[in-house]
Amino acid sequence: MAVMTMRFNSRILGLATAVRIIFPTGVAPQDGKLDFAAGYAAKKPLPVLWLLHGGSDNYADWHNCTLVQLLADQYGYAVVMPDAQTSSYANMAYGPRWLDYFTDELPEYIYSHFNLSRERKDNFISGMSMGGAGTVKLALLHPERYCVAVPLASAVEVARRYAEGRWDRIPGGPPKDGKPSAFNDIYGLDDNPAGILGTVEDCYYLLKKNVDEGNELPRFLHCQGTEDHTYNGNVEYAAYARSLGVHLDWCEAPGVHDWNSWNLYLPKAFEYIHNYRVEIGEEE
Repeated sequence: MAVMTMRFNSRILGLATAVRIIFPTGVAPQDGKLDFAAGYAAKKPLPVLWLLHGGSDNYADWHNCTLVQLLADQYGYAVVMPDAQTSSYANMAYGPRWLDYFTDELPEYIYSHFNLSRERKDNFISGMSMGGAGTVKLALLHPERYCVAVPLASAVEVARRYAEGRWDRIPGGPPKDGKPSAFNDIYGLDDNPAGILGTVEDCYYLLKKNVDEGNELPRFLHCQGTEDHTYNGNVEYAAYARSLGVHLDWCEAPGVHDWNSWNLYLPKAFEYIHNYRVEIGEEE
């Protein structure tokens, strides 16, 4: 396997950013011999998992804190782990246009530089916490790009709770001296939090919109710790999805919002992706 960290200047963000990428093992022996020229010439574009980090993390933490490198090699998937700072994968009101970066610039940059498949059947997305909400949002904004989406301990409820005035400067905490909330930098809506409803930041809205338009959605698996503070929000979202007739699978286990839980879920995410690809005839 190979691991690389790539730093480049994003035109959309207006700043230098980083991506860590894992490539599974290259040429396999044939009849006990290695023919590198023939082996690499015959290689097909790799399936790719886009793996998103949480709000207090960065592009390197999935690689540093989990077995993702071994899983990538076991299943033969490339894994792209980009940075998103604390953006909620949004076009920030007071900050860079991260959503445009993730939907427009980053995929084209990656596909143009590496032998990764662009086909929907070969693209999957996952992430935890803030990255779990980003997983849901990006999968619903571009269901034509991903065949599987696996949010882990997703913060999918944050936008709705912000709209209802239940989140402030510190998630779940009281107002801080009348200062704008942390979410105001992202959404710019502290004067009217309900303005987030019915926008691209509202995953309930995006889900209903896809259903109304008859779009083919990715296969979803939500993984959740039963003691995680995001548990109830994900239960509510899953119930809403099923009320719309959306197929959504569920995996839960005892656990809180930490890397111990995410290390439990990540192998399940790879297994779920593999099993779905077997189901559609893409893997044996």
